[in-house]
Amino acid sequence: MTPPEWRRITGEAPPPSPVDRAAYTRAGLPWFDYYDQDAEDLAPTDTLESVKPVGDWLGDDHEPWQAPSPGQVTPLKDAQGKPVADGDW
Repeated sequence: MTPPEWRRITGEAPPPSPVDRAAYTRAGLPWFDYYDQDAEDLAPTDTLESVKPVGDWLGDDHEPWQAPSPGQVTPLKDAQGKPVADGDW
């Protein structure tokens, strides 16, 4: 259940998360850098066209992103071979 759902159902403020991004970063836990994070999305199929991105339904009341320190980020290797492309399935 998301905090906005909790608030809508109970009428109360949601309980705090035991672990959030800031606590994870303060603890020095590793983050991973995805080699393809800036790639463009493929167009959705008719079946998936109505699916909303998580950011659209999660709400704006979550903590803002706090970037981890450079020592916490583990870069993943570049993709081997050719990138995955759309095709006939």
